[in-house]
Amino acid sequence: MKWIFIVFPILFSIQCIAESPDNVRLSTAKDSSLPSIRIGSHSQLFLDDYLIESMEGLTRKVQSVRKCGDNPVLVPTEPWEEPYAIVYGSVIKEDGLFRIWYYGSSGVCYAQSEDGIHWTKPELDLTQYEGLPTNIVIDRNAPQTAANPFEYFYELFGVWKDPIDPNPNRRYKMGVLCIQRNYEGPREDPFHHGQRRGLGIAASPDGIHWKEGFDFATEAICDGATHLMWDAPNEKWVVYGRTKYVDEQLLKIWDNEWADRYYWGRSVARAENDNLIDWPESFPGEAPRVMTSDAQDPPGTEIYGMNVFPYEGIYIALIQMFYNQPEDCFLDVQLGVSRDGVHFERVADRSPFIPVGGTGEWDRFNQSPANNPPIEVGDELRFYYGGRSYRHSPYDGPDNGEKFGAVGFGSILRDRFVALEASYVGGTLTTRPLVLDSIDLTLNAESKFGEIRVMLLNDQGETLAESEPICSDGLKIPIQWKENPDSRIIESGIRVQFKIRNAKLYSFRQHPDDLR
Repeated sequence: MKWIFIVFPILFSIQCIAESPDNVRLSTAKDSSLPSIRIGSHSQLFLDDYLIESMEGLTRKVQSVRKCGDNPVLVPTEPWEEPYAIVYGSVIKEDGLFRIWYYGSSGVCYAQSEDGIHWTKPELDLTQYEGLPTNIVIDRNAPQTAANPFEYFYELFGVWKDPIDPNPNRRYKMGVLCIQRNYEGPREDPFHHGQRRGLGIAASPDGIHWKEGFDFATEAICDGATHLMWDAPNEKWVVYGRTKYVDEQLLKIWDNEWADRYYWGRSVARAENDNLIDWPESFPGEAPRVMTSDAQDPPGTEIYGMNVFPYEGIYIALIQMFYNQPEDCFLDVQLGVSRDGVHFERVADRSPFIPVGGTGEWDRFNQSPANNPPIEVGDELRFYYGGRSYRHSPYDGPDNGEKFGAVGFGSILRDRFVALEASYVGGTLTTRPLVLDSIDLTLNAESKFGEIRVMLLNDQGETLAESEPICSDGLKIPIQWKENPDSRIIESGIRVQFKIRNAKLYSFRQHPDDLR
């Protein structure tokens, strides 16, 4: 089988108007020449402007996660973990059990839970500490072929259950950063002289016993905070990994002495392959960048990492931001969105999706998202993350804590990443022409103390159907039309218009029950 490594050109451009403020009209006239968009059975979210023809009087706001009241849910309790237990790692839910692989001071540790809140650290027979069993599944201090299948293991990225590998002994895959030091040769990393760096992959039949290790499966990445994704629609594994790129023009715009000295240009590169083990040879540093800081960021800002997952026909990114300032150095998580998994934009005003904690909290300075998609628990999407109470270097000021890291999570209701909202003065959104399969629509909205009205419009802007006022909160609020519209109106493509007053709109969809 031929394995493919793609250095991506620009595949296609997506019409977007990201520079326009979110509370002003995006366009003033309907264009009958716009191609119609078939929306299918997915929920239609508003993280970008792809569906929007015009928008007036509305504000697009990121909805930060609601952090669990029991946070942190997993803390370092054992001497081989201290001072941190963080998800540089993954959480998987299978057969009713939550399983977590996380990073402690001795290597990769494992725990499990029935509810994802209260965790048990099993006593395994793999690695002992002072003669006692531990929950260590990869011992970073062990020689290769003992409790560590890697020769050059440095730190954990995550664990994934492979949906396509036919070999049951390779059902689970683990990704790690491998570093070969004092290296001289053709594979030297261009950003770390004297070192060879890359993505290492291990395989396991059960996620506990890791027997096969491949130290440099690919050198498309060079450092920590690398994330992998199974892109089911395209049947590819995709890596979003660390690269570096110092933009001299950006440094001139920032005009900041601290940034000139400490800005390393951390950015995210992308590569893909049919599987996680047999990657074709790639020269270090050549994978194309897909996310980097820009002039809208504060001086010294870097993109530390990016976890991407498919969601309702789009790709959502959890972007780990590194704000590197002499007086305030911290990392939080923003949202990004893409229609193809290659071209990304950051969402709304770039406010944090997973913010750092306040004074006295465990996650004061450094949030790192787990290396997995959100986990569905009822109607909620649960996002696990590692939080730390100490700052990232090069900060050396007095406002720093002793090293402590743990695991927590925050949640949102399904689809509620971003809200389009208006106060009592009201706002209006009109979509581009859409091809619908049905006029049976539902809204994900909060309008209990306001209202949302929905109209179907033709190319001339004439109203073909109007809904009763929607004055409720829910994830699947059915739209009731004032008069039963002729179903034939959808055959040529129509615009959907939302009039919003003292309410929030998160998404809409058609055929919510029989197409889901």
